[in-house]
Amino acid sequence: MKHFIGIDNSSLDHKIQIIDSDGNCILKFTIINNLSGFEKLDKKISQFEEVLIGLELPHGPIIDYLKEKGYKLYSLNPLKIKRFKETIKVSGNKNDYIDASAIAEYLCKYFKHVRPLLSDSSEIEKLKIFRITHNRLTGEHSRYINKLHFIIKQYFGLHETLFSHFGCTVQLKMIIKYPTLNDLRVSLSNEFIQFLKQNKYRNSVYIKKIIEKIKDYNQFIPPEIEYPYQYEAKAICEILLLLKEKIKYIEDEMGVINNNHRLGKYFRSLPGAGKILSSKLLSIFGDNKNRFENANNAQCLFGTAPRNHQSGTYHKVIMRRACNKSARAMLYQFAFSSMRFSPWAREYYDGQREKGKSHSVAVRALSNKWVKIIFKIWKDEIIYEEEKKILPAA
Repeated sequence: MKHFIGIDNSSLDHKIQIIDSDGNCILKFTIINNLSGFEKLDKKISQFEEVLIGLELPHGPIIDYLKEKGYKLYSLNPLKIKRFKETIKVSGNKNDYIDASAIAEYLCKYFKHVRPLLSDSSEIEKLKIFRITHNRLTGEHSRYINKLHFIIKQYFGLHETLFSHFGCTVQLKMIIKYPTLNDLRVSLSNEFIQFLKQNKYRNSVYIKKIIEKIKDYNQFIPPEIEYPYQYEAKAICEILLLLKEKIKYIEDEMGVINNNHRLGKYFRSLPGAGKILSSKLLSIFGDNKNRFENANNAQCLFGTAPRNHQSGTYHKVIMRRACNKSARAMLYQFAFSSMRFSPWAREYYDGQREKGKSHSVAVRALSNKWVKIIFKIWKDEIIYEEEKKILPAA
């Protein structure tokens, strides 16, 4: 007989409820969120012949432990559990045991319509975490660049024009070493030129232009304004330099996994993917070939496939929102990049624009085509070649 287990996750403990296939409650208890608690759970549920475990969060230490033990796990949508709970608990009461019960009952009723949580190899699982970390750190980097923009405008506007790329490494180090205009002017000698060259800024023409801009620049800034702002600017520059270093390390680690994995060469063959995007694409597809039955499954999960909404004579095609939004953004980025390297991709995008589609809709449509092609490459393990065109897949 099947037994269905609902687990309500928490940072301190987890509420567990076990029901049989008829919906009868067999057991309910609480475990602490540590190894001894997980072992207690394993001991209690190992007595049952077949167990199916439902959770709302698809990650965390308890998930890793249960995967290691070989249990069949189901990651359930919290919104669906909430709606289901409202149909069985009209009182509106909420506590962790009610939530665990709702998860178990939902899984018992609909387990034929939900897919088990699938795992990839340890290297791909590591790559997934690196991808998430990379996205977070690059997001933080962008936020700190925006903060530095604001501060520089308040007390040292010259830095807006010194370099073509605001926030480059040499500029960050310059703000730390020479935080004010007076500091820069005092250093306009061989020392400053040597500083630029030591930080890989060696073109004499550009060095001369920077020195001329510093000499010609004038501003009025009260000392009581300049003094505190320079400390904040230096602090942010130090944070940005550290973020750059850590992001570079993560990118190198992702590249190593990509290069060593048997599927990596197929993703690296994609036009415009590069080291980072090809690694991220490999991480979202993974190496468990049971994850997708067909390309349409991937398109729906990754949010590239549009959603049709029809009622009577009304019909509208809208963007899919119930999806992996991180994957959708990544595929959008790849589709945009591919137009520089793939003639057919550029032609398809131009065709969408000629039909009156906006830029974002056209790129999203292109990313939907790319998912079909990537699925074919991933499933059959073939190298992408532009001249051969795997376009029957699209």
